[in-house]
This record gives sequence, structure tokens and C-alpha cells, in this order.
Amino acid sequence: MEPSTLPAEFSDEIDSIHRKRWQTLMAVDDMVKNIVTALEGKKMLEKTFIFYTSDNGFHLGQFSQAYDKRQPYETDIRVPLLVRGPSIRPKTVHESAVALIDIVPTILQLANVELPFSMDGRPLPLSNDRADVIERQILVEYWGEGTTDTYNPLCPWSAEDRLQLCTLDAACHCQDAWNNTFNCVRHLARDMNFVYCEFKDDQNFVEAYDIATDLYQMDNIAYDILPSVRAKYSLALQNLSACVGPTCNLIY
Repeated sequence: MEPSTLPAEFSDEIDSIHRKRWQTLMAVDDMVKNIVTALEGKKMLEKTFIFYTSDNGFHLGQFSQAYDKRQPYETDIRVPLLVRGPSIRPKTVHESAVALIDIVPTILQLANVELPFSMDGRPLPLSNDRADVIERQILVEYWGEGTTDTYNPLCPWSAEDRLQLCTLDAACHCQDAWNNTFNCVRHLARDMNFVYCEFKDDQNFVEAYDIATDLYQMDNIAYDILPSVRAKYSLALQNLSACVGPTCNLIY
């Protein structure tokens, strides 16, 4: 059965939400300008590193999902990261994977502080314009929310489905559910751009995408890849989910 698409008239609502989100960034732009101006006034700008990022992405209509952030797809899990400072050449782009847990060890290294052995994450190569792409596997995980009390009786679903965030203005395309609990391993290297996910549900559902050839993650190849490859990623998920501190660095 093909999944139902969002009604065509909802595209205007998506455009409006997207526009409003851009508008809210005007306040962020003002804040950044004030910080840069203050640093310039104190003659500290060229001695200061500025990190600019966020905590999660948002989908807006992708996969027939209206607007939220609870899916294992690129729209939801990727965020921007911009860094300005001494030794960084303007418009330099590093292709290596970076996680938010890397920011703290990066700042400590910039401050010439010895990194604690127990710290997760790795410093960013900020001073190297031509840094090689570092192979890395990053854990992505989410615990789905939904009980018999969170469904919307105005939508054509049963309370037993344990759905959440089902709204009429999104054509009852629910944003979450109890079985939307997953662990993914995001594998990136010079010749690799892959994601593998296992869901904790009654069907042991899995998803995998070769993002190098399937940018919009439309072709789930989890059941087509070799059993040995699937077993390798499943083991990586177990290790990444259980590791603590520096033991995670051994898995990267």
C-alpha cells in the first residue's frame, strides 16, 4: 500500500512555516552582528573563534511528514556548523563528518587544555585547509513517543496505534509513534555516504540508504544489501549504543 501524500493545499502552509522560520533568523543575524561588532570594538575579533550551529534539523513535507524533527533522515539529523577564527581561511569547507560532541574537545584544544581521557568526540581540523576525509561512524538515535492517551480522536486512527502529534492541519499525518524508536549508524568516508537504521518495533524493521546515489533517501536497500554488510552495521550499532567516553573513539 502506497503511503498517502499530504494534500496539495498544505504546500502553502509549508511555505508559510518555512518563511516564518527564515524570518526568525533575522534576530539571530542581529545577535551575531552585535557579537562581531563588540569583538571588533575591543580589538579581539582576530583572536576569537566563533562557532555557529544548532541542535536539530526540521523536515517540511518530506516523506509526507508535515513539520517536525523525529525521523532518521537527513532533513532531521543534519545541522549547520560554521566556524570563524584565526588560522581558518574564509570559505573553507571540510568534507569529514562532524558531530556536536566534537565542539567541546575542539574548544579545549584551542585553549591548549589537555583533553580528558574520558571525553567523547574529537577536535576539528580547523587549521588544515586540505584535511583528508576521515572515515567515521556516528550514532543517531531516537526514542519514539506515543501512548493510548496521545492519539487525536479527530483523526481516523485508533488509540491502540499509540500515535502522537496527529493534527487536522497536517491532514492527520502523525509526527511520532511508539514504534518510531530507532538507532542508526551514519557512515561517512571519502568513498562512503551511507546510513543504516534498526527500529525497535514488532517487525524489527530496518532502513538503509546509499546517500551517495540516493540523495533524498527514497530507495530503502536494507533488505537488499549483503547479510554480512547488514551484520557489520548491526554490530556497529550495538557497540556505539553501549560505548562510553573514549571507548566510542575506538569504534569511529
